[in-house]
Amino acid sequence: MREHHPFSQSILLAGFIMLLLSLLLPWWGSYGVLKQQAQQVHTQLTLSAAPTLDNSTPFISTVSTTPLPHETHAWWYGQLAGNQHYSQGDTELYYRLITRPATVLWLSISVPLMLVTLILFGALYRRFARGYHAESGHLRRIILDPNAATTSHSHPLAGLVLDLHHDFKHQLDTVKQQLHIAQQQSFQDNLTLLGNRFAFSRDLALLLNGENQLASHTLMIVRAASLQDINIGHGFQAGDQYLLDIVKIIRKTTQSELTAQIYRLSGTDIAVLFNGQCEPLAQRLGERLKQELSHYQHIHELACAAYIGFTQVLAGQKAEHVLTRADLALAQAQSDEPNSWALVLRQADEDSLGETQWRQRLQAMLDDNQVLLQVQPVHIYKPQMPGYNEIYTRFPNASGGTYPASTVFAMLQRLNMSMLFEQKIIERILHQIGQSTLSEQRWAINLTPTSLQLNSFLIWLERTLLKDPAITSKLVFELDEQVLQHQLVTAKRLLDVIRSCGARYAVSRFGRGYGSFRLLKEIKPDYVKLEGALVRQLAQDHTSQQFTRMIVDLAQRLGCAVIAEGVETAEQKILLESMHIDGIQGYLIAKPMDFADFKAL
Repeated sequence: MREHHPFSQSILLAGFIMLLLSLLLPWWGSYGVLKQQAQQVHTQLTLSAAPTLDNSTPFISTVSTTPLPHETHAWWYGQLAGNQHYSQGDTELYYRLITRPATVLWLSISVPLMLVTLILFGALYRRFARGYHAESGHLRRIILDPNAATTSHSHPLAGLVLDLHHDFKHQLDTVKQQLHIAQQQSFQDNLTLLGNRFAFSRDLALLLNGENQLASHTLMIVRAASLQDINIGHGFQAGDQYLLDIVKIIRKTTQSELTAQIYRLSGTDIAVLFNGQCEPLAQRLGERLKQELSHYQHIHELACAAYIGFTQVLAGQKAEHVLTRADLALAQAQSDEPNSWALVLRQADEDSLGETQWRQRLQAMLDDNQVLLQVQPVHIYKPQMPGYNEIYTRFPNASGGTYPASTVFAMLQRLNMSMLFEQKIIERILHQIGQSTLSEQRWAINLTPTSLQLNSFLIWLERTLLKDPAITSKLVFELDEQVLQHQLVTAKRLLDVIRSCGARYAVSRFGRGYGSFRLLKEIKPDYVKLEGALVRQLAQDHTSQQFTRMIVDLAQRLGCAVIAEGVETAEQKILLESMHIDGIQGYLIAKPMDFADFKAL
């Protein structure tokens, strides 16, 4: 709809009024003249003794003594232009006035006046409209673009429009700034000021959807394992400080990696994305970070500072599979000693199952007793010592093979099923031992690091061992040396339970350093099982021979039986016999076999 300014409407109204006046005023004047003529004719007839009229009488166009026919004549004068009647005595006269001179007079005045009015008001309106359109166009340009303002088009509203523009721009800038801050905050963790899981998901998706299919990236996840214990024991402020310390350690360790991007995924998990090949990064950063975490653990007297998991990120992979591998790496690290790191690269289809599928398969293993028990015996040199047999667990898969034990234990850790599985395995081993005819044998059961961390497991184990003292007296529980060293306080509680119930315990993978001797003094195990790597180096390394002699001598002085693991050659066997070792275990003696088919050495 076309817009009209109020002043332009006033001009149009004034012009219309002037046109009417230019038409009506001259008409009114000519009407007065015609009326005077009619009065003159009437006066003449009244003053005449014998009223008479003819066509030569001024102002008269038609005269008759009979009524004139009705004709439409000069209708704009109304009755004056119509038939007139005069009556006096017996005299009847009918006549009609001449209207042409009055009409000519009216038009000769009215038409020029109307033309002048049209020209005057038309020019005035056109001039105003041109200026109005110029100003309104300028205002529109200012509204759309405030930079279009010029001094040549000054309008009373221009300043107001510009002020509104400035206010709007200021408000818009403020809103944009607030939106930017809110967006940054939505992608930022409030405590650590790192990117949060939304920022991580965004950046991981960019890497996975990248066009360069050959580009390799690395994902590292650090799990702050002691957060819950610190929150419960020392309060949430101490827990927050612990998290900040872990982040500080991660920053320090990764500061040489220029592409490192750090995120906090959850309460305990810190993720880092790197550019570069996964394996060399994992080797370099894993060891460095492990040292820093172990130092922090020692200073703050923690059971564990954190665990580290590495996996590779390649374009085209699914984010779910990448995170599953990272969780699996973390779970493998958690099944090892404190502050450990693990690396999981591409896996087979069965290993990249989702969490739900793994849970279903593991639960089916428990429900259907699918866990296989195998035994590897130890060759004992002292006739008075009972036989020693280590029990292993194997986990069958759908294709007829077995899952790697590390993968299964990692998934159990991830799915929080470790304790349930360990309980079921121990119960089954006890049942098998109870049915075995080998009464003078001892059976070794490996315990995972999770056992040390759960009070509920200690309670369950104590009740289970007390049920049948005869079977319990044949049990030997093996724990890894590194796990014992890093969790010595909780380990002593477990060892006390084992010893009080009548069972025995052994330290496996013993002899990784001189700290082993301190551990030997602290816990005084029944059996010491030498590290396989130490045995493998025995024939070629004179230092390893001396170190092994020291272990055997000290352990036997403390009343511990020493067993060498991983013996595969006759040369190793001869050397160990010369050191008066108590027993040897390895493929040279016997390979693991099914429990049902086992017969003692």
